[in-house]
Amino acid sequence: MKNVYVILSSTPTLIGKIVRLFTSSSFNHSSISLTEDWSEMYSFARYRAANPLVGGFVKEFPQRLSLGSNKKVEIKVYRIPVNEEQYSKIKLFIYNIKDDEEENIYNSMEALGVLFKWEFYAKKAYTCSNFVANSLVIGDVLLSENISKNIIPDEIQTLLDKYIWFCGCLNNYTPVKGVSYDTKDFFTKQNLINEIFGTFHHFNNLIKRRNKSNC
Repeated sequence: MKNVYVILSSTPTLIGKIVRLFTSSSFNHSSISLTEDWSEMYSFARYRAANPLVGGFVKEFPQRLSLGSNKKVEIKVYRIPVNEEQYSKIKLFIYNIKDDEEENIYNSMEALGVLFKWEFYAKKAYTCSNFVANSLVIGDVLLSENISKNIIPDEIQTLLDKYIWFCGCLNNYTPVKGVSYDTKDFFTKQNLINEIFGTFHHFNNLIKRRNKSNC
C-alpha cells in the first residue's frame, strides 16, 4: 500500500480571503502530494507571488502556501491509502500534465466564477480544487458523479473526511521540516509592463481555449 496526501490551506492572500468570505469556507486552496514531506506536491496556482491572476500547473512547497510570511496558515492534510495501481494512475495523470508540451494553465475565470456563480470551462485549464478532485477520480478514490463542476475546497473536505490525518497550523506540520525546496522563481519579481502583458496573454489564452472546448 501507498499513500497520497491532499492538502487544504487557508492562504494569507487577498484573493484567498475573498474566496473564503464569499463561499463561507475555512479553506481556499487545494493541493495533492505523492509524498508525506511534500517534495512532490502539485496544484494549479499563481506562478509568482506578485501576480495572483496568472498561473498554471505548479510544484508547490510550504512557502507558497504562506507567501513566505510568518502569518498563521491553517491547513488540513488527508492521508489516503491507495494500492499500487491507484497510485500509478494518480502519478501518471499528474506527470502527463507536468510533461505536456502544451502548457496547462490556471482557470482564473472559473475561480472568479466561484464568487459570482458562473461556470467557465476551457481546454487544459484547471482550478486547484478541480485538479485535485480529478486526480482522485482518476485514481478511483472518488466517483466522478460526486464531484461538482466548480468544486471548492470545502466540498473536498466533506468527501475526504474519513482520511483526515493532520489539522492545524502549517508551521506545526513536521514532515516538511528540514526538506529543501526550490523557492527562487516564485518570489522573482517582473517589471509592471511584463506583468500586464502576461496577464492579458493569460486571459486571452483562456478565452481561446474555451472556444476550443466548445467545438
